[in-house]
Amino acid sequence: MKLKYYIISTLVLILFIFRGYSQSTAELFMTKELKKSYQNKTRDMSGKPGINYWQNRADYSIKAEIIPEERAIKGKEIISYFNKSNDSLKVLFINLYQDIYKKGTARDWDIGPEDITDGVNISSLKINNISIDLGSTAVFHNASIMGVNLKNKINPKSTNTIEIQWSFKLPALRNIRMGTYNKTNFMVAYWYPKVAVYDDIYSWNTIPYVGNCEFYNNFGSFDVEITAPENFILWSSGLLQNTDELFTKNIQKRIEKAQSSDEIIHVINADDRKENNFMNKNTSHIWKFKAENLTDFAFAASDTYLWDATSIAVGNKRIWINTVYKSTSPDFPKVAKIAQNTIDFFSNKTPAIAYPFPQITIFNGSGGMEFPGMVNDGDSKELTGTLYVTSHEIGHSYFPFYTGLNEQKYAWMDEGLITYIPQKFVAKYTDDTNFILFSNIIKSYNNLAGSSSEIPLMISSTNAGQAYRFHAYNRSSVAFYMLDQYLGNDKFNNCLQAFSLRWNGKHPTPFDFFFTFNEIAGEDLAWFWKPWFFDLGYADLAIEVQNSKLFSVRNKGGFPVPIHFTVEFKDGSVENFNEKASIWKDGNTTYKMQFDKKEIRSVKLDTKLTPDAFPGDNFYNE
Repeated sequence: MKLKYYIISTLVLILFIFRGYSQSTAELFMTKELKKSYQNKTRDMSGKPGINYWQNRADYSIKAEIIPEERAIKGKEIISYFNKSNDSLKVLFINLYQDIYKKGTARDWDIGPEDITDGVNISSLKINNISIDLGSTAVFHNASIMGVNLKNKINPKSTNTIEIQWSFKLPALRNIRMGTYNKTNFMVAYWYPKVAVYDDIYSWNTIPYVGNCEFYNNFGSFDVEITAPENFILWSSGLLQNTDELFTKNIQKRIEKAQSSDEIIHVINADDRKENNFMNKNTSHIWKFKAENLTDFAFAASDTYLWDATSIAVGNKRIWINTVYKSTSPDFPKVAKIAQNTIDFFSNKTPAIAYPFPQITIFNGSGGMEFPGMVNDGDSKELTGTLYVTSHEIGHSYFPFYTGLNEQKYAWMDEGLITYIPQKFVAKYTDDTNFILFSNIIKSYNNLAGSSSEIPLMISSTNAGQAYRFHAYNRSSVAFYMLDQYLGNDKFNNCLQAFSLRWNGKHPTPFDFFFTFNEIAGEDLAWFWKPWFFDLGYADLAIEVQNSKLFSVRNKGGFPVPIHFTVEFKDGSVENFNEKASIWKDGNTTYKMQFDKKEIRSVKLDTKLTPDAFPGDNFYNE
């Protein structure tokens, strides 16, 4: 142990007890798979993609039909799969996400017996014009993953064609991020067979979808046609291409007005639904959508929901906003305006990058779930709840979709950021006079920090088990809050923006995030990354008074957090002191303060806005 002494005034002597260490971010623990990517120069320790970076791509042409009375989807697709790697692929993996509902499938999410199905029925599969015998030993399954051992390998730098016909039934009651609402309203996601990701780190991603952990998908374009019954309206991740074929002139005018105005337009109101006169008489009821450079494609269908629309100018374009909801929703009539404000916030404040998609549709379903260009949200009784869930889910447009994050391994990268950042948005627009910025994420962290429900963030989210929610949302959001507090809002935003722009349309890892922040911030932040992201530990400071003129703040939990404390002296005077989290960067464990002319009456750590897992030792009173 060593001692350092700092005199900051004639009255105060500050001492630090520390264990000296020096470690750079490059020296932090890195798995052998990640090390290989830096050795191969597909990634760079500047935080940028390496000179040899590559990624594969899958473009989809889909024709499907929704049959509401059967809760059924059937379709066929042609996938153009681009193998941009230098590797020959002897096996192909395809995600069948709806197999989470299949009888006998392993899952970590409760599903009632009424929602158990036969999963995805693949009736036909061709790879590069060669029909695959689906009953052969070449085809195998692991939960929601289907693998095909290939007789003819997929060559490096090649374009390949995959043709699939499939069908499945939507769940009736238990909705995992999507599903059926009041029998004829559907949020349809994870509905088509998808080629799994083959990347520069792990090769094939063969982690199945079993409930808790979310997704990791290729970027691609989508050309989608969906046939629906009369009186059903569809919305999707893409832009509708045949408005004039589907809707009457009156509805077309409303849509055009919404797309060119900040005004909230009631495209389909209660009278329209009652009169049922909004569709063209001679329409084929085929809904045609297109989308570019997305990681997924979802759609919604309803024969009862109302539809509001508007738009907002972002740079030299307008973003089309749609909200579709049941007539009894207490808060959805406000959501279009909230969505406008949300897009403005993310486009101009944090990360200050123009909203990345041409449209967003917020569907009134349940819970809160994000898809590229779409959101599935339940009702909220209070404005604060509506503000938060709307901004949180729209915020996911950046993380994971704009930046292509691997949610299965690193759920905290998107959930942590998009739990933290919307707090600032809510504070601006809430009508709750008791709302205290960041207090709720600190409270959630304090409740479980240091418990068996906590594991280090760099442990894969798939291994988090019961600790998943704390791992993905709580510890990570507080870590980003502490980082923002240390760097300052402007520098934090600059770092986050640089990371987002560097990795737009690509697949970053936590180290790409760490290295980018180091470079843009102008310092190696290993002292912060290691405890908050790699170590067991927690935020916990304690007051320890040695005598009437000397006290210490001990970092019992080991995590770097700022120190805010108030000292009351026996002469009645009061002084406030503040130290940044970097006070602990050299491995200091104790911060000591000695007064040579005044005697201490009380010392209090202010932890209202600083995490502290054990606050009982934050106060001393003579």
